[in-house]
Amino acid sequence: MLTAALLTLLTQIDLAPQLEKGPLVLVEEGKAGKFGQATGFILVNATPEQTWAQIIKFEDYKNFLPKVTESEVKRRTEKDIDLHVTIEVPGPDTDYVVRYTPDHATKEIVGTWVSGDLKASRWYWKVESAPGNKSLLMHTLAVKNFSGIVQSVEDDSQTVTVGVNVGSVLAALKAVKKKLEAAEPVAPAAAK
Repeated sequence: MLTAALLTLLTQIDLAPQLEKGPLVLVEEGKAGKFGQATGFILVNATPEQTWAQIIKFEDYKNFLPKVTESEVKRRTEKDIDLHVTIEVPGPDTDYVVRYTPDHATKEIVGTWVSGDLKASRWYWKVESAPGNKSLLMHTLAVKNFSGIVQSVEDDSQTVTVGVNVGSVLAALKAVKKKLEAAEPVAPAAAK
């Protein structure tokens, strides 16, 4: 998740002119100048309710998110959802379970690693209202502990880690935008 100070700063900056050109990604550093997380922003020509309805359809991720071959809800409570995800990658596929905790009132989803690959990774989605009945969609990733094959080519600059996180954020944001801007609008889901 974004730090409170960064979120405050971003709300004071008019990102609309830049977002009209395409998505933006911010890479934050963590301890000792190492990769912290990647946060992407995209403007979607859909209402916040339509955008929210799309990103909380967890079981449909396999139908529109690139490289996702499995997105099966394993457990659902009033509070959260455990989603089994498989991502097609060179070598053995990445296979893990993430616990998504949606907050329907604020249109935020916090995702935490439960089991499998990508140990200790974090995910975050946020939908905001944007001018012109559009949505500002934000997605944050702090994905780590990749396969041994990927880790074996990592360098001190964390080129692979940064590349995977930035690329994944961009791919996910563009996929949601494409899905929402297709001919059939997504019906808003009932709040739980």
